[in-house]
Formats: sequence, C-alpha cells, structure tokens
Amino acid sequence: MTFGSVVRPTSMRLAWPAIVCVAAACCPLRSQVKTAEAVLERYQQALGGAGKIRSVQSETRRGEIEAKSLKGEATFIFYAKPFKGLQKVTLPDGSEIISGFDGAVSWSITPQGASIDKDTPVESDRRDADLQYALHQPDYFRKIEFAGVTDFDGRQCYWLHGTTHWGKDNNQFYDVRTGLLAGYRFQSDAQSSTRVTTMLFQDYKGFGGPLVATKVISRSGDSTQTITFLSVSYEPLADSLFELPQSVKALQK
Repeated sequence: MTFGSVVRPTSMRLAWPAIVCVAAACCPLRSQVKTAEAVLERYQQALGGAGKIRSVQSETRRGEIEAKSLKGEATFIFYAKPFKGLQKVTLPDGSEIISGFDGAVSWSITPQGASIDKDTPVESDRRDADLQYALHQPDYFRKIEFAGVTDFDGRQCYWLHGTTHWGKDNNQFYDVRTGLLAGYRFQSDAQSSTRVTTMLFQDYKGFGGPLVATKVISRSGDSTQTITFLSVSYEPLADSLFELPQSVKALQK
C-alpha cells in the first residue's frame, strides 16, 4: 500500500465494549460456522446488518498516516461514493498526493506529475471502491473457501482462502469471538507484482453508520504503515467531485 492509496476498510457501527454483546445476540453459534458463506453472514451481522451496510451511499473519512519512511505524520481526507473515490494526502513536508477512481480510471497526481494506473485490473479498483463490499465479497472471487480456524495476530480466527478473478491469492481472517474482520494477507493486485501484504484491522468504533476499524496496520517486507481514522461522516457528495482532473484527461489523449 502506498501513500496514494489510503485503505477504506469495511465500516462498523458500535463502539468496542458493545461488540461482544452484539456478536452474541446477532451471529450464528460458533459451532455452526463451517463455511465461507456462514463466516461472511456472521460478519455482516456483526457490522450492524445488511441494511446498515447498504445505507452508506456517500462517505468522508479523515485521518493520519504513520510510516518509518515519513519524518512525521501525514494527514488525509478520503471521499467515496459507490465505485468512486478521491483522496488527498498531505505529507509532513507539506507536499500533496491526490489520487482517485472514477469507476473506470485509477489515477494519481504527485509533485512529479499526473499518472494513470494501467498495471492494476479495473475490477480490483472497483472492489476497493465498493461501499457495500461486505455484501458482495464472493462476486470478486473465482473461489473463496472456508480453510478452518487459525491464529492470526494473536486471535483465533476463521480463515477464508480465495483466488480473485484476476488471479491473486487472498486470505481473510475473522475473529471467532466477535465475527469481525481481523485482517487480510494477500498478493498485490498489480499484474507485475507478487508482493505479499498483511493488514490488521483494529479499534472498531461507531460514527453513525456501520462500525469502522479506526486503526489499519499494513506490513509488506520491511515496510509498515499505520492509518488512523479520526472521523467518518456520511453527508451526500456530488458526482462532480470524482471527475478526472484535466492533467489526467490529457494523458488519455
């Protein structure tokens, strides 16, 4: 993951102390969870239910980024609508990285100029911009299967193993106790890379919609990056916000 790609983990509604009660009341018994479908259904319920997930039609997130390569904290703002996204990252030195996806084109603008990502499959970009991803996960996989119970990040987790439509290995881990997403381990979606990344999702809180993992830790090789979401809101956003900048349009020509 790069500074031009702030991850948008699946949102969740309630604060951490209430999660265990919600999971116990709403989710199937652990002994019954033996299929990928059951794990994903339990996850949806732990998030607050399909209705809560489906209700999010616009989203704005603000937060901070820490990484070994940064001399200080970076800040960001991220806007999203179904299958569209725009984010602005301000680095400690004041420079800015802007990136987005308009449903068809993934682009970025750095101090070095504008570029279009032609290495990552568009379906991968659409998945990352799917505001209801928790309801649609199997749609992005050739197969996704229940692989058992395993230890992940010091927790007992249900392990789902899958292969995406674009041929990348993808592992998902859901906390046995709560049903919530604990993390991913996956191959880079870029066609030219087989780099493996591990992501941890922690500190779930509520902002008025589904629950949100407010701390996301990404590890790849010797690189570690921590994203902290400080606020999440759901006010409507104009479609014009996600239009391609002129410098990106110029590259298309």
